[in-house]
Amino acid sequence: MSDPILPGPVLGLSAAGPSAVGLARPGAPDRRLVHDQPRAHVESMLPLVERLLASEDLAPSDLAAIAVGRGPAPYTGLRIALATAQALGFALGRPVWGVSDLDVLAADAVSRLRLGSGVSLLAVLDAKRREVYWARYRVGASDRVDGLTRLEGPAVTDPALAPAASVVVGPGAEKHAERFGPIVGEGIGVDPALLARLAAARAAAGGDVSCQPLYLRRPDVAAPAAPKRATP
Repeated sequence: MSDPILPGPVLGLSAAGPSAVGLARPGAPDRRLVHDQPRAHVESMLPLVERLLASEDLAPSDLAAIAVGRGPAPYTGLRIALATAQALGFALGRPVWGVSDLDVLAADAVSRLRLGSGVSLLAVLDAKRREVYWARYRVGASDRVDGLTRLEGPAVTDPALAPAASVVVGPGAEKHAERFGPIVGEGIGVDPALLARLAAARAAAGGDVSCQPLYLRRPDVAAPAAPKRATP
């Protein structure tokens, strides 16, 4: 795929699995760091950003924009990623762009597998609780970062209720291989550097880059109900 017009270094953050941060820069290789503990987003997201920037000899003020995966993802991790991105954007005076993590997963699959125009693609992420997040796409212009049309989703369901597609990719599909069968392109996940490029492409084209979170279901922890009165 050809690179979008990047306004400068763009930082990408994702919490669709373990904490992942990436950096996309004009004329430079993409860089990325992933924390290998999937439930440590609070402790790992900001240190990963600091490590990545330091490794590239960049200061936060060198960033042109921040991109963040807006889900779907588990509530806590998604909230941390969005809060980190918004805080960085506010502190630095930089735009913050949101992209569905499923869109990033699908775009990466198109590039890596060299899928042709018209192919139907199902991107699947693990939603825990024996469920998956999914979205179904039709591949369009494969030479573009955003050469996809989303046909259905994003949604969260039992794996058995996810739709069929010619190609199925993603960690959720690999976890539930008994439902999805042989997975083409194993190991394809949400690439935070590609997330940054995809967000930049959409922003340059005037597309939707809102940071409205895609929680899709309520958090595990809920506020307690009001106590019942003992007397009328």
